Amino acid sequence: MTKQSIDDQASFSAPIEDLQVRIAFLDDLVEQLNEQVVHQSLEIADLKKQMQLLYQQVESADLSDGIAPFDPMTNRPPHY
Repeated sequence: MTKQSIDDQASFSAPIEDLQVRIAFLDDLVEQLNEQVVHQSLEIADLKKQMQLLYQQVESADLSDGIAPFDPMTNRPPHY
């Protein structure tokens, strides 16, 4: 091999190595983001279940016993 071909080969291998490093970094980043999405998806599903339980509790609660009806004439705020 001539010196010219060795220099050409070295000049081509450097950008290829840079691309390989970038691809490895991006693969790692994609994997981290995927794990984060899975974690958030599980958390959202858990929060939805909690909200459904709260809605069921509110709907099944009998609120009429503990709350007196509001009468605007007798229940005036103190600043009137």
